[in-house]
Amino acid sequence: MSRFLPPLRTLLPAEHGSWFMLGFPLVLGLLLRPSLAGLCLGLAALAFFMGRPALRRVLNGQKDPSQFRALLLLGGLAAAFGVLAWLLSDFKFLIPLACISPLVILALRADLERAVRSLFVEMAAQGAFAGLAAAMLVAGGDSLAAAARAWLFVTLVGASNLAHVRRFLGHAHGMADLELRRRRIPVHVLHALLIASSALLLAPRGLAGFLWTGWTVLLYLRALAPYRPTPARTLGWREGGLSVVGLFLLWRALL
Repeated sequence: MSRFLPPLRTLLPAEHGSWFMLGFPLVLGLLLRPSLAGLCLGLAALAFFMGRPALRRVLNGQKDPSQFRALLLLGGLAAAFGVLAWLLSDFKFLIPLACISPLVILALRADLERAVRSLFVEMAAQGAFAGLAAAMLVAGGDSLAAAARAWLFVTLVGASNLAHVRRFLGHAHGMADLELRRRRIPVHVLHALLIASSALLLAPRGLAGFLWTGWTVLLYLRALAPYRPTPARTLGWREGGLSVVGLFLLWRALL
């Protein structure tokens, strides 16, 4: 990078999980309803996502002109791609974006304030990211009902995974049994909601929906497995592989 902008590593959000939160709905939206308008929305979301570190530094009073210029550049790209999506589609994709705006504000505020990230905040962020898939579907000409269905499943998949990972990390950090039992409750609740929603809304749609529902049961069984210490690299590759398989199965089930 030149001196005009800060090093690229300072613009990339450090949280690996947040890349999954963005990447899953972005790719799913493009797979379900490929369109130039949807692609522009995805690029706008990516620019907005990458602008968060610079925005946090500017609002926290860091006097670094390069960070301010990066914020202007990424903010401008997000706005430009958003306008282009509007020109290529119509205003209807704004409906799902408006619906998730409270979740975006809540998650962004917690991020800017570096607040302790409770499961509630992380779920709000997941719901906000899931709104991208919904908006991309509408921009591509799909119905609001289909967009809402995609939003529901992306949110439930992500929230279930978040609860599982938080419980896993609780074991890794040696938390007390009481806290571990508390973290186990949302694992059961969220996976039950995911399985029930899949069985009611997707399984009746055919073989792809049935396979997806079976996959959600396997995810639940994985979450119930006893804790075993796992190297971070192995865990990352395993979770990444499961995400790819889940993305493919959900894509086929929602078609």
